[in-house]
Amino acid sequence: MATNLNRPFRGARTLNVQVSYALSRFENTGGATSPDGALGPGKADQDYIIPALDNRNPTRYFGPSTLDRTHQLSFGGYLDLPVRFQVGLMAHFYSPLSTTLTVPNTAKGAGEIFRTDFSGDGTTQDPVPGTHVGEFDRGINAGNINRVIDNYNNSVAGNPTPAGQVLIQQGLMTSAQLTALGATAPALPGAPANQVNLGWLRVFDTTLSWTYSVHERVTIKSSVGFYNLFNFANFDLPTSIMSGLLTGTAGTINGTDPLAHNTNRVGVGTGVFTFGSPREIEFSLKIAF
Repeated sequence: MATNLNRPFRGARTLNVQVSYALSRFENTGGATSPDGALGPGKADQDYIIPALDNRNPTRYFGPSTLDRTHQLSFGGYLDLPVRFQVGLMAHFYSPLSTTLTVPNTAKGAGEIFRTDFSGDGTTQDPVPGTHVGEFDRGINAGNINRVIDNYNNSVAGNPTPAGQVLIQQGLMTSAQLTALGATAPALPGAPANQVNLGWLRVFDTTLSWTYSVHERVTIKSSVGFYNLFNFANFDLPTSIMSGLLTGTAGTINGTDPLAHNTNRVGVGTGVFTFGSPREIEFSLKIAF
């Protein structure tokens, strides 16, 4: 929606307002399930070819991309004031990204298919059985994640994966022998009582400018801009999102309390402004001729 108003109120010359809202559904077959849990073009953007998480059934885990934002509200505009002053603003309020609940590799070397390959396709570090891509903050959240982890620990952990079941069926090994070797599904640590969810993106930028014409061919424009004017604390942008690897450590979706969430807080970036960073001020002077 966009609108332009002349003389909207006393002292104002022109008002331009634009508002945009998007209800988004961005889904794919994979996502950021790498050991570091990081997002990147090759891990979350299907334009860069997303590998399926199941080689035998590519759509098994189909769900929200780790770049999906369900709600996206943006608004902005400008206001022309007397004596050549102008106020501009731009704001964005986006709901959290998502991430995938993933059973981490046990780092025991060879034989990982006996511990974290739950579909039997040869790929390891699979999503928690019964879940799909991008389900955290899309049905599973900080309030009920321990229910999912407890269900996994009670029904899956300690049991043979499909690769182990083949060995048992062929009489090559017993379940007890696989357990003794650590060749069964690992248990997962529970989340803290005050585990946090992924964060919303909240940004409100504004500028105040003044324009003066010295000559018909020379214009001076000075301005001051405030990025993230209200200094909103932003967390979990694509470059630093809580990991879906369920290791129980700080920075993961089952090991991050409000204090540890600072690990994923957006900091000051390079240049004048980084999206979602703490409040910054920019002074500008332009001469056009």
